[in-house]
This record gives sequence, structure tokens and C-alpha cells, in this order.
Amino acid sequence: MATPIRMPLMGMTMEEGVVSEWLVDEGETISKGQEILEFETDKINARVEAPADGLLGGVVAQSGDAVKVQGLLAWVLEDGETAPTEDPDPPAGGGQTTETEPAVPAPRVPVEAPAMQASTTVAEAPVVTAPQASVVPATAQVVQVPKVGARVKASPLAKRVARDLGVDLATVVGTGPGGRIIEQDVVNVSKAPAAVAPSTNPTVAPVAVPELPAGSVIPLAGVRGVIADRMQQSLQQSAQVTLVAEADARRFHDLRTELASRHEATLGFRISYNDILVRICAQALREHTRVNASIVGEEIHLHDVVHVGLAMEAGTDLVVANVKHADRKSLVEIANDIRSLVTRARSDGLGLDDITGGTFTITNLGTYGVDAFTPVLNPPESAILGVGALREKAVADDGQVIARLSMTLSLTFDHRVLDGAPAARFLARIRELIEQPYLLL
Repeated sequence: MATPIRMPLMGMTMEEGVVSEWLVDEGETISKGQEILEFETDKINARVEAPADGLLGGVVAQSGDAVKVQGLLAWVLEDGETAPTEDPDPPAGGGQTTETEPAVPAPRVPVEAPAMQASTTVAEAPVVTAPQASVVPATAQVVQVPKVGARVKASPLAKRVARDLGVDLATVVGTGPGGRIIEQDVVNVSKAPAAVAPSTNPTVAPVAVPELPAGSVIPLAGVRGVIADRMQQSLQQSAQVTLVAEADARRFHDLRTELASRHEATLGFRISYNDILVRICAQALREHTRVNASIVGEEIHLHDVVHVGLAMEAGTDLVVANVKHADRKSLVEIANDIRSLVTRARSDGLGLDDITGGTFTITNLGTYGVDAFTPVLNPPESAILGVGALREKAVADDGQVIARLSMTLSLTFDHRVLDGAPAARFLARIRELIEQPYLLL
């Protein structure tokens, strides 16, 4: 009897996955538990295991296809068996994303609510949400550009073949989704005439990725399409408002400098600004429980845990990895967690637990010289903090003009969950802890 192979659910907010590469060929014998396919979501790379012993057949999802959770990928067949022509149990709405007109959110009169304890559930009026936008398969040719100074993105099968054939993945241009290197790319390079050998010890400098030539077409599909869809949903299905405040960052900077010097020898790295910011936000979230919340159905759920996510680069991708129970951890413990997350993000080693379950997110663009911006909520969270660059500014102080180190904070929150006043109080508390960080000790 044919056994369906379906797209698994990897996290509460996952709606679809993008097929990266089949690790076995159609018609091959597979065993239950064997990894047979690699796929991507907007947050993580993962693999599908065979649900039964048999032959892989009836493949309906190819590399680059976006498939809904529980959508049909292929079948496990017995000898001589033919794959069914229809899915006997398709997911709601079918396996493909459909395009519909967005609904208009229902109006709501804001009402100030009293402070509540964690784990509280607040009744919420029904909200009409916009349906998911479509992800259209690309038909235009894509110009692929090698990544300069970035980590190599390759499927597990491509990595194994590269090792067997002695191919340096840094010399391979990927043709898979998002520029990922697939098996055929490696095989093609191995068959190509030998070129001048690259340096075995190249110097990697922080060089920007080259821009695509004018007139190029980038398909809004694959992982890029999933990310675009998620961002659109975030804006359509929530009432996002951004508050901006400026903080005196002199003591914040001094504390970081002192801690970095004090702990570098014992930790092996320097305490960063982000480490302290995670600790500050965890403290503020514990005090302002209404911010640490999510809408579930027609209710507002106040979380009884504080899991602070930090947006970080993973090669050419962006991922939010979470410091779990950040309010219960010391600054050194948070710093160790963040170093571990960053290391694993750069090597595609993040697990599902690392990128799910967050209750609040920090995104720091200050290192790029950005002063203020409007961060987009990371569903199902209800708030996100954008952090700007440290700048010396001329300010008036007791009748004198002085240079003061300042930092701009941008807090985006969901107005369905909380009103402006409690959001402003939360932002004020973050600013207070930045200006007087020794209150954390």
C-alpha cells in the first residue's frame, strides 16, 4: 500500500516549506527513517525522513517548489505498485498557495487594561485577518552571483559529492533555490577543464556582495518568497505602531567596556552590546507582562516565559535565534548562549528549538550606521525593538553644550495587544536601564 510523504510542521508559525533537493532519486529503494529530502523555511533548513520502507515514487514536488504543511511531496511504493494520481488527504486549501483578495481588519476601540500577571488570558474581539499571499513559481532566468566572503550554502548531498570528487565548494556557483549549491553543480565543476588553482590560504576581507547587473530578474519564489510572504502577513494581520526614543548611552558604553575587559580572559571573548541589551529587555519584559504576549485565536495570551530573540546574519540569510529564559540568566550566561547561537547560525547548525518559541525580538542595525528604523513584528510576537548606532551628539547640559553618546531605540508593537501608554512605559524602562545599567546588578 502506497504511503504518502508529506511536508512536516517545523514550528507553530510554519505554513509552508521550499524543497531544496531530493537526496535520493525516484525509483530508489529507501528505508524507514532515512533522510530523503532537504527543505527550507524562512527560519531553518531541515530534512524529511522516509515514513516507511519501499521505493521512492510519484514525486510531485521538485527543487524550488513551495509546499504547504502536510502537502504531498511523493510516495513510498511497494514493488510493482503505481503511485496514486490524487492526494487522498490534502491539506486545507490544497497543497499550493492560493491568491485571494485581502480582507479588511475589523475596527476596534482601544481600551486601557490594568496590569496583569503572566499566564493570563485576555478575551479579544474577533479579528478578520488577511489570507496568505501567493508565492508564484519563477519562470524568468536568474543571474547567479558568487558570494564574496560569505559562508558556502550547499545541500548535504552536494557536500558529500564534493568531498568524494575533491571539489572546492568555494569555486562552485549554486543553481538551487537562493543560490544553494546542489549535486549537479558539483558534478558540472568536476567535469569542467582544470583552471588556475585558487590560493589554498585565501585572505577573506569584508567585501560587499556584488550587485546584480541592471535588468536582472529575481524571482519572488523559494525561501525569498516565503520571507516576503511572512513579512506581508505580519503587516496585514497586525496593527503595527512604532515608538522612537533616544537614550543617553554613556554609562551603557562604559559598562560594556569594563565588562569586556574584565571577562575576556575567562570567557575567551568580549561581552557585547547585544549581550547587555538582551539582559535589559528580559528585565523589562518581566516587569511589563502585557508586552510579552501573543494573540491566539480571539484571546491575548500573556507568556509565562521570557524568550528573547536576536536577529543575526547567517551567510546571506537572516535568522532570529532565541535566548531561552533570558530573565533567569546572568549576563555571562546570556553572552555564552548568544555566542553559541551565532556560531551555529553561521554553520547551518541551528535546531528547531533555537528559532522557535520566541516572545520578543531585538534587531540591531547600529553596526551598519543606521540610526532609526521601523522593525517589522516577528509573528506571533507582539513587540520588537530596533537598536540604532551609538552617536556622539551635541546637547545642552546645565547651560553648557557637551558631546553626549546617544542611541536611538525604535519599538514596534501590535496595537491590538496593547495601547500606546503601556508600550511607552515599556520603552521608557528600557531607556532607563540603558542610561543606568548598573540597576541590573
